[in-house]
Amino acid sequence: MIIDVLQHVPHEGPGLIAKWANENRHQLRIHCLFNEKMQLPTDSEFLIVLGGPMGVNDSAEFPWLIEERNLIKQLIDQGKAVFGVCLGAQQIAATLGSYISINDEKEVGFLPVNRTSMALPFFPEQLNVFHWHQETFSLPKGAKRLFNSEGCANQGFLYGKNVLGLQFHFEMEKAGIETILQVDKDFITPGKFVQSIEEMCERDVPEDNQRMLEAILDHLVAGKETGE
Repeated sequence: MIIDVLQHVPHEGPGLIAKWANENRHQLRIHCLFNEKMQLPTDSEFLIVLGGPMGVNDSAEFPWLIEERNLIKQLIDQGKAVFGVCLGAQQIAATLGSYISINDEKEVGFLPVNRTSMALPFFPEQLNVFHWHQETFSLPKGAKRLFNSEGCANQGFLYGKNVLGLQFHFEMEKAGIETILQVDKDFITPGKFVQSIEEMCERDVPEDNQRMLEAILDHLVAGKETGE
């Protein structure tokens, strides 16, 4: 399968998604929006929207945010699979009519999320994952809330069978985390759910994160192939 990936900044790439794609003989077409004019992949069967430091409401500075939401809507209307991470999840949520706002708490580092639905039965009741966000989305109408955390009510949702957004980062490899700690270190400010650079550097990405990412992507591919 050819999978289109929208990448917003150089330091937030597909990471472990690329490893999954290679192992399953899927081809990734990566669209680097920081280098090129938005080219809508109108033949996309599966769209993955990555994260980035900009916000959904920053379209005056980044006009491609609107084009991106138009593409997401087009593909959702066509029944295609769409997966979003952090900003990507917020873009999907906004496309589905949700509002995006500043969360009461910033979440940075390896912190737990809790399962709130059996929509993904392979997911454990709780899992430590990597967070890097302060904005959040309201739950889209008709979507199932998948996860929450102590600091953020909406950590993930499933809309239909094949549209899924995650507020946290399953795709990040350790090298990617080390890079974002260098490039965007000013984002780290004191808070209840903010870990220090030293704490984050000492941690390895939990192996079960990769397994859960692969299970989610397999789930979305299966839903697409069966027409669900």
